[in-house]
Amino acid sequence: MPRKNERPARRRRKSGRPPSGAPAAPKPGVGTRLQTVALYQAQKKLRDEIKGDRAQRFKEFLAQTRKPTEPPAPGVALRAVVAAAGKQNLRILAEGDSWFEYPLPVTHGDGVVYQLQKLLGYQIANMAHHGLEVEQMMGLSIRQEIIMRLSDQRIRFDALLFSGGGNDIVGDQFCIWLKDSPPVPAPAQMLDMNAVNSALAILEAEYRELVDIRNQCSPQTVIFVHAYDFPPVTGKGVCGAGPWLKPSLDYAYQHLGVPNPDPNDEFVVVKTLMQMFGAMLDRIAADPAIQKFIVVPTQGTLTPNASDWQNEIHPSSTGFAKIAKKFQASLATVFP
Repeated sequence: MPRKNERPARRRRKSGRPPSGAPAAPKPGVGTRLQTVALYQAQKKLRDEIKGDRAQRFKEFLAQTRKPTEPPAPGVALRAVVAAAGKQNLRILAEGDSWFEYPLPVTHGDGVVYQLQKLLGYQIANMAHHGLEVEQMMGLSIRQEIIMRLSDQRIRFDALLFSGGGNDIVGDQFCIWLKDSPPVPAPAQMLDMNAVNSALAILEAEYRELVDIRNQCSPQTVIFVHAYDFPPVTGKGVCGAGPWLKPSLDYAYQHLGVPNPDPNDEFVVVKTLMQMFGAMLDRIAADPAIQKFIVVPTQGTLTPNASDWQNEIHPSSTGFAKIAKKFQASLATVFP
């Protein structure tokens, strides 16, 4: 039986006027289902757009490689083209995240690959897309694309540049890797090693999957990877995305009873995590069973200031150029 105080509300709803001036609510669950469908459709549309963009970029790269004289990449100085004259252009495929395909500025984008093209003086088949995680790149859809491109008989790639792992360990999930129960640990011990090692074990398995794919489809291709660098914990995002580090660090320290953590302590926490990520890549490279897997020494290249970093996890154009020089040097050690 309804309570008496419910009757006026029922009469108001019957007359079309929501109670207390509130908008009429949809039937329970209907709004949630509609939102779920809309979210799914938006995600599918984004996946389709990324796939279409990657296919178009590869098509344009193939068209460039067929031309007898390739025009310089956007922003390539004429002297770079002249310096490359007489040298055989490497056939380079790039897969990765926003460090390889940074969408700003909107006119041409930026990132390591864009800067590396300027240094080399010719195009790279850049399939990278901002926001991708290694688990996505090794997932079925993009895995099949990588297999298709490495197996493409029209072009045999000398090198595969790969950038992945940053999106897998930073962001909202970053808080998972942090201790948040007293006592307060030293910054270098702030990481929950069980959680971090579990995450890195998955990443290592995915990187080894990449090696297996290369071995099967294009064994002559040399893989070049990197471990990013040590980003400043500034709380600065970009275009509504981020920040990625400071919110989780502040959350963990507040639960430890430290309302205003030392920025230097927070930097040490992130640096320790990135060093562990780098050690994981070095471990793969040192495996006698793994061949043609090069870790580009990028950590320690950038200084934690505004000139080298645009936000918490992305370098500035100047910073990307510095990282690109590291890739150029590593390529030169294999392809002198």
